[in-house]
Amino acid sequence: MNTKELKKERIALFRRAAAFERPDRVPYFSSAVTWKVFDAGHTLDEAMTDYSVMEECVRHFLDSYKVDGMLDIGIRNQFSVTEAFGTEGYYYYTPETVGIRDHAHCTVDTLGEYLADPEKYMWEKLLPAKYGDAWAAKTKEDWKRTFKAYTDYTKFIIHMGAVTGKEYGIPSSAPNNPMKGAIKFGIEELEANLLGIKQLSVAMRRNADVIEDFVRRWDERNIDPIVERILAGKGPSDKYCFDASVMMLAHNILNPKQFERYYWPSLKKLLDAYAAKGMSVRIFAEGSILRYADYFSGYPKGVLTMHLEQDDPFELRKALPNVCIMGGMTTDLLGKGTGDECVDRAKKLIDGLGAEGGLILSENKMLSYRGDAVSENLRAVCDFVRDYRP
Repeated sequence: MNTKELKKERIALFRRAAAFERPDRVPYFSSAVTWKVFDAGHTLDEAMTDYSVMEECVRHFLDSYKVDGMLDIGIRNQFSVTEAFGTEGYYYYTPETVGIRDHAHCTVDTLGEYLADPEKYMWEKLLPAKYGDAWAAKTKEDWKRTFKAYTDYTKFIIHMGAVTGKEYGIPSSAPNNPMKGAIKFGIEELEANLLGIKQLSVAMRRNADVIEDFVRRWDERNIDPIVERILAGKGPSDKYCFDASVMMLAHNILNPKQFERYYWPSLKKLLDAYAAKGMSVRIFAEGSILRYADYFSGYPKGVLTMHLEQDDPFELRKALPNVCIMGGMTTDLLGKGTGDECVDRAKKLIDGLGAEGGLILSENKMLSYRGDAVSENLRAVCDFVRDYRP
């Protein structure tokens, strides 16, 4: 089988699993991110700004572990762009870790100003505040160097898409722009960038109407056009594993009333549109989603796949028998268990949750640190999954 045929077969595996159709075998979707750098014998400071090293790490991973899909193909390394600008940004790396410093681009009082003209706000308020005195000192040469770095980064993204897709037969997860990531709702933007966790948590109590107005206007601008395109489109695509990717994180700091007020209206509108067209959505539910299970119970099988982090997959299946489960392989077991224990876990998951479809094996967290997995354990699971027929 050539790589084009392999890619097509893998897409079909994901599609059948999401649709609860009895699989030829259960697919394995890997959430390995920076762990693959360590596994290839490098440190993060060697890989994060050297595209040739990062490519080597990705190739080593795909040569070593026969996965069917990947969360990251080595493109989460935009540090060459920020370093070309000559000023440290919010993201940082050491030889062993990648992190993000707490930050907020707005205050509650300036959210309206941001919405009125985001680009003006960014250039006149956000960036000067972010970089301080260094912002005004930037020269034309600084900007030219940064633009070249950004262009090189874009080329690397395209290159790695060709490497993983054409050479290894790894399909793309969903048709989201890799430079922008998954679909983002207003409440997520508030938490991740504009207010941060602390400010948002306080504002939802003291300035609830302001937050509700922002979320409504943001989602009208960013989510409603997506809904319109979905409903006007042709339906499912056979070029991707899923028709969309949604990342949920902000729900973890919301209580049920806040979720109902700030998150669910637009999320429901989006999911209803995909359901109306018979399309498949992967939701990466960071943290725990189980307490909101009732909201997702009404969708038919084939629409929702939930990539779980902290939730037990067997508990979620009881709560949501209509939802395909992605995950189940814990970093605790992959990093501290034996190969036999990991294979036993994979078999238990497949037999209990995926024998008739509805399961995609994956790690429960992004593999980021050296101790998140032992190479022999991950290889044992990948080999087992590839050969096991439930």
